[in-house]
Amino acid sequence: MIANVKIEQDKQNEMIHRVFVNGEKLKRVNHIDLNIDVDEAPQVNVGIVGGCDFEGMADIHFDYSPYTVKEACKILRDELLKNVELYNGFISSIESSLKEQKVTGLPFQPESEIAEKILKRIIGEE
Repeated sequence: MIANVKIEQDKQNEMIHRVFVNGEKLKRVNHIDLNIDVDEAPQVNVGIVGGCDFEGMADIHFDYSPYTVKEACKILRDELLKNVELYNGFISSIESSLKEQKVTGLPFQPESEIAEKILKRIIGEE
């Protein structure tokens, strides 16, 4: 999307920047990546705070990637709980690793049960 983009650095605190798209201030911006190539429209990826002021037409992209390990883990957890094949694939992977290492919790507890307990612990189900 081509839009009028303005990146403004705070005069009192150089670590604070504001981003305006078509005159409207964007909220909760924690990442600004400005790329200006020769013979191309500037590209602004919005989603780490930079240190420049810019105003002009630019190709703007929004980055909705997880910002913290906690958010990434929540995404993984949600995907595993939605997708049975992915969930079972994780369990099989953990199970095969346990078998390769000859690790078991109890003499009568199969690796598949241990693997499922590990995965449930990882995603916060236990």
